[in-house]
Amino acid sequence: MNREEFLKIIKINIDKNDYHLTLVNGGQHPEFSYSIGLTEKLGFELIIAGGYISIENNELIFRYIYNELVSGKTVDSEFYLSKNDGFYLGNVDTSWSKELMLGVYDYYNEDIIKAYQIIPKERTLDIPLMSEIKKADNPIWKWLDMDWNLNVSKNSYAITDIDSLKGKTITELTRWEDNVWEMFSGPGPDFQEEEIRIVSLGTILAIDPSLCKILKLKIGEGLWRENRNFDWQEW
Repeated sequence: MNREEFLKIIKINIDKNDYHLTLVNGGQHPEFSYSIGLTEKLGFELIIAGGYISIENNELIFRYIYNELVSGKTVDSEFYLSKNDGFYLGNVDTSWSKELMLGVYDYYNEDIIKAYQIIPKERTLDIPLMSEIKKADNPIWKWLDMDWNLNVSKNSYAITDIDSLKGKTITELTRWEDNVWEMFSGPGPDFQEEEIRIVSLGTILAIDPSLCKILKLKIGEGLWRENRNFDWQEW
């Protein structure tokens, strides 16, 4: 798809839905998504980085917050999809927007674009605070600036639980396919569907570097440990 065709699709989506939503599946880094087209309506764009659950959930969050903003809510408001599902908006430094929101800059052909980050009140470790200047050595997002150098596919991913993404120690894991691992902070069957997350392998290794041993596992092999102070045992 050339640039003209891409810009045409964006314009069609803006006319139809008030904005175009770009979803970027990073492979080695967390997924992120951002709007194009809100600048004329609100004076800024919106971005979600990390904390990804599903395409449907992602679109629902954008639409809900957009509707609230056009209905009169301000950027310093809190936004609740439900009682326990709240969000707020944070400023986005240009060091983040110019790297993650290329489509916005391309569409408007501007050097400065105002953007706000949609941040869950219950933030997981894969969600950066984009008001802070982006650092190239950010362990979770470093693959935006570095070439993948792990001895597995850069599209490898882990099926895990939300507590692990908040920093709770992973205690059991298994490699099921060449590029697929399961790893949980407790017995896997005990977790409900809404607690399960799928993240890039680069993300989970950055959150807990003690997991690096998993790269040597063969398909079907597993490990367990009591906690982070104990050595891994064969499953």
